[in-house]
Amino acid sequence: MGGYTFEEYRVEDANTKFVKTAEDSGYFNGDLVLKCIGNSIYLQNIADEEDYVLSCTQNVAGKDTTKEYIKAIAVTIRTYLYHLLGENIYMLPDSLPYWKYTGIGNVSKNVKNAVEETKGEILTYLGLPIYPFITYCTGGFTVPYEEIFGDTLTYSISVEDTLSKTCPFFHWETKIPLSDIKYILRIDKLDSLKIVNFTTHLIPDTIIFYGEKSVILRGPALYQSLYPRLLSPSFQLEIKGDTLIFQGRGRGILIGLPLWSAKLMAIQGKTYKEILNYYFPVSEIEKIPSSR
Repeated sequence: MGGYTFEEYRVEDANTKFVKTAEDSGYFNGDLVLKCIGNSIYLQNIADEEDYVLSCTQNVAGKDTTKEYIKAIAVTIRTYLYHLLGENIYMLPDSLPYWKYTGIGNVSKNVKNAVEETKGEILTYLGLPIYPFITYCTGGFTVPYEEIFGDTLTYSISVEDTLSKTCPFFHWETKIPLSDIKYILRIDKLDSLKIVNFTTHLIPDTIIFYGEKSVILRGPALYQSLYPRLLSPSFQLEIKGDTLIFQGRGRGILIGLPLWSAKLMAIQGKTYKEILNYYFPVSEIEKIPSSR
């Protein structure tokens, strides 16, 4: 920084600003806050809600032009945002897989139209924004929240997802060195393992690893530890030599809106509302009061 140091620098005006960083588009609306912490500079953007929806939708949709598919993504992302705001969470990370905010510099006309045409629309349950999820594809059905995270969300229920069968990640195999697993489990020796039971929708509920001591894990915990090498929390596994072989189904967290199937539904002529009503069957699409 040319020999100068600072704790915080703010740019507060209504103009679009350009700040080039490694991962972002460079262009931001709203106030910018630069914070110097140690040897790093952190950029915070006090963004308008719809700018956040624009950016995240663009990063999920990419170059896709399937209109109803993009609109379904936009409503899901807006719902996620308003759910967090309802929980008084205003500081959002920019690097979660399907909630990546990079500013407004790379937003396509297709995404702008989709966000504008669904402006203010969110998924609700009993009048409140739901906590939605996006996954790439499933193993033939979506999985309820409780089977992954343990807690219950009444509106998170499983639906059949036959369209995911055409996805290249419907079935997959991954090989991971045994040494990596031992490191995660914090054990020096691993002799065998056993999946004791599965949830209703084929998530390993109890896995016992046997070595100098026994370690018990749920499938989702192992998935999170090995992400992104492990593609989903639905799998079988076995030890072969010095390798752990996973055979699984689906890609992503398996909850909520599967992108692969949502796009196929849109191509088949379904509207974004039909897509969302199918994958979130007990939720309603409503407009937030300020957008009515």
